[in-house]
Amino acid sequence: MAHIVKTFAGVAALVALAGCLETPTGGDMMQPAPDAPPFIEGNYGASDAAVAACRSLLASQTAGGVTVVGSEFSEANSAVYMRVGENGAPWRCLVSDDGSNPSLMFVGSEGAL
Repeated sequence: MAHIVKTFAGVAALVALAGCLETPTGGDMMQPAPDAPPFIEGNYGASDAAVAACRSLLASQTAGGVTVVGSEFSEANSAVYMRVGENGAPWRCLVSDDGSNPSLMFVGSEGAL
C-alpha cells in the first residue's frame, strides 16, 4: 500500500511540475511570413528517415531545441515542419523520403525592419 501511495505522489508531483514549463502558445509563437510556403502543423506523412534527417540538420545549425510539428509525403520530396527555441521559430525542410538531401528554409516573419 505504501508503494502505491509513493507512486501516486510521484506522478502527481510530475504533473504539477509539467504545468510550470513555459512553452509558446498561439500568440507567443513566431508566425510564418505571409509570403512563405504553407506551414502545416498536425499532419505527419513523411517517413521517419526524412523527419530524422531534417531534425538533425536543423539541430546542428540552431540552438534552443527542435520540435517537429508536422510533415507531408510527396514522391518528389517530403516536407517536414519544425519549430525552434522559446519563440517557436518556424522552419520547413524539403527532403527525399529516404532522408537524403535535406534542405532547410526559415519561414518565420521577422516583422517590419
